[in-house]
Amino acid sequence: MIDFHLHSTSSDGLDTPSQLIDKAVELQLSAIALTDHDSIIGLEEFISYGEEKEIILIPGIEISIQHEPERELIDVHIIGLNIDYKSTKLINSIENQIKGRKVQKKAICKRLRNEFGYDITFEEVKAVAEGTVIGRPHIVEIMIKNNPTKIKGKSTNDLFKMISIGGEAFVDREVELNFEESIDLIKAAGGISILAHPGIYEVSDRMKFVEFCSKTGIEGIEIEYTYLKNRPYYETDKATWAQEFFPNYFRKIAKKFKLIMSGGSDYHGGKKGIRMGDANVPDKYLKRFI
Repeated sequence: MIDFHLHSTSSDGLDTPSQLIDKAVELQLSAIALTDHDSIIGLEEFISYGEEKEIILIPGIEISIQHEPERELIDVHIIGLNIDYKSTKLINSIENQIKGRKVQKKAICKRLRNEFGYDITFEEVKAVAEGTVIGRPHIVEIMIKNNPTKIKGKSTNDLFKMISIGGEAFVDREVELNFEESIDLIKAAGGISILAHPGIYEVSDRMKFVEFCSKTGIEGIEIEYTYLKNRPYYETDKATWAQEFFPNYFRKIAKKFKLIMSGGSDYHGGKKGIRMGDANVPDKYLKRFI
């Protein structure tokens, strides 16, 4: 098996890039990809540490693109696989993306504190992130830690919704790559653009949405994914249905639009009980990436 959707401590995962490799080798995975959120800082360690390991390593990234509700591009992510992480254009663009993230997360913390009465500061969230890319999981962690009474009766999913697009405390980013820019950036860095977890998006027609993505330049799509344990299906009565339905559904769509098939667990270090390799992505996909 392979796993082409993994996160490390370089974004919001719990394992270092080296630890990911050790765990993958122990699990006897054939290949893995490190795809941190808007971050490539862990790729140097990932590639250098794995040079003498018996496993194929794919350098990657997961880019959060600009929200465009009019095109149904809401909280959509694009994975870039086989990227040249030393590309100057990629490095500069991602630096700007990270700055946009920082400003956004700081504003969300301010809203939570001033408008909703949460005991939270950006400094606390930044400390939890330990110098890496700051994400929503870091904010939710402090919301839970500092506000046990206030969050009573609310699930982790409820808290994520509150600070996600459409949520009461959400703040959009001022600096963010749009859909086309993200695809072009991945291509310029020699990578393959993959539509991440297509089953989680709220769109009017999934088939037409993937067709739009394909015509816009997306080269691949995630087929296998841990829908059972990820938002928006996690802890809902649709979790089992999503896990059984989406892989076969998107496999047919991939064939229809001649898209490269990929897949991954979205592993963050054991959060929500997800283990590396849980998506059961077949080795046959690997030949399109080596």
